[in-house]
Amino acid sequence: MARSVQGTGAPARTDDLPQARVRVLGTRLGRFVEFEFSLGDDDLSVELILPTKAFEEFCRARSAVVLPPDASTAEALEQMAWRAGHPGLLQRTSRGEAD
Repeated sequence: MARSVQGTGAPARTDDLPQARVRVLGTRLGRFVEFEFSLGDDDLSVELILPTKAFEEFCRARSAVVLPPDASTAEALEQMAWRAGHPGLLQRTSRGEAD
């Protein structure tokens, strides 16, 4: 996906962008993934909540590195993904695989 530098119309190179990072914090209502998102600086992040599929697409679109969650969060997330019919959610987003 080509992006342009604001105001110039010139395409921005994606390798000039800071590395996107995602850390899963938990799940909500058994359908949503709660996570932190940062660009290059882990001290500055934003917390987001997305449905499972949207989370996968978000990570893939940004080529985000998915940092490992704590063990209890990983287990809860995997249980939620199984119930939603998307087992292996953390592995897929870590590798950037499509369904």
